[in-house]
Amino acid sequence: MHHEHRTPGPIEKLIGSGPDPSLDATFVPHRYEPNYAYPLLVLLHGRGGDEQQLVDAMPTMSWRNYVGLGLRGPEPLTRGGQPSGFDWGPMFRHPRRRPGPQWDEVDPAEVVSRVLTYGLADPYDAIEDALFSAVRRTRRALHVHSERIFLVGIGEGAALAYRIGLSNPDRFAGVVALNGWIPRGFRPLRRWEDCRSLRVLALQSLWNARSPIEDARKDVALLRNAGIRVTSRAYESARSITPAMLSDVDSWLIDQCTADLP
Repeated sequence: MHHEHRTPGPIEKLIGSGPDPSLDATFVPHRYEPNYAYPLLVLLHGRGGDEQQLVDAMPTMSWRNYVGLGLRGPEPLTRGGQPSGFDWGPMFRHPRRRPGPQWDEVDPAEVVSRVLTYGLADPYDAIEDALFSAVRRTRRALHVHSERIFLVGIGEGAALAYRIGLSNPDRFAGVVALNGWIPRGFRPLRRWEDCRSLRVLALQSLWNARSPIEDARKDVALLRNAGIRVTSRAYESARSITPAMLSDVDSWLIDQCTADLP
């Protein structure tokens, strides 16, 4: 495992490995070695972010250890009539913020937009399909270790990481949730026996208004009671992501990648 922090030359990024170059961004490790199988981090931004949010944070974590794949949420946001990033949809918002839309709360234009975007399919299925497709493209382009693919998310992106990871525990090595939560609307422990091979890192800011620490602790307790190995840590901060968090993510990932896989 490469583990060296220093100031390299300009970062190499492959923007747009998919059909639409605006939908994902790829972080290529400094001095990429084609013969080495790198861990892949699937990076899922928070509400108002985009595919670059966590890709841009990769150098703070490590220049050399991982391939990073940043994906964009399907729903554009606006603030004051101006574009303001993207979102993964109401199903991934914190339960306290939106316990579930009622029909009289739904904007008809939003319903039409969803039908035009997804057809009549479940929006989650479309997101999951797009994620798996992006992972396949990245694996064709770069040398990725098939058993070291991790989901890394912030806020709503962490909620998505939880859902995809717990729903497909055989396809991922672990989930990293930064100020995240387990979303409602699915059975997180439906595959609990398989999920016991999944590793989870849950990092939480003590004063993050969008993700109360008491709720995060309940989610961690739920997973631990099911026999899932969870590492959790709290930080005296209100920010959704800090350099200390990224350093701890790097250390945890190295531990997972150097340990004997079950």
